[in-house]
Amino acid sequence: MRFLGFILVVLLAGCGEGDKPSAVARGYEAWIGRDVSGLVVRTLDGETQPLRDVVVDGKPVVLNVWATWCPPCLREMPTLDALGKQGNYTVVAIATDAEAETVKEFLKRQEWGAGVRIWFDAHGATTREALGAGAIPVTYVLDKDLKVVDVQAGAHDWVAKLGIRD
Repeated sequence: MRFLGFILVVLLAGCGEGDKPSAVARGYEAWIGRDVSGLVVRTLDGETQPLRDVVVDGKPVVLNVWATWCPPCLREMPTLDALGKQGNYTVVAIATDAEAETVKEFLKRQEWGAGVRIWFDAHGATTREALGAGAIPVTYVLDKDLKVVDVQAGAHDWVAKLGIRD
């Protein structure tokens, strides 16, 4: 029943083709300043993956929560990949599909992927509890200490927002 409620919230609130909601409209402003270094999810191969293991050379982290069936999520994934390839941020995207195998098969067909680490959270259970990610896509910008400095709901061009401009 909880899963069905999550799907309803996602469909009604986040993963749609219409206007992009703002972070403030979603109530994500309460997450600004929170330490999320204790977040632990899984890799696509089922291994435990603590968020604190991704901090490299003091780089900030861009943490995205998404699903393969979400059109706005898919629109922004190439921009997250490009941002990660630029090298100023570590980019992590946590897929909330039902099965890791679905995500693996989906990724095989994509041209993007080298700039983003893909992790897995079945049905979004952990990300809902640990990050308040009640709708997707939602992206958390974290400082080097894994404290939330910004949260954006909806799809965005992450190179335009945070990337290096030529």
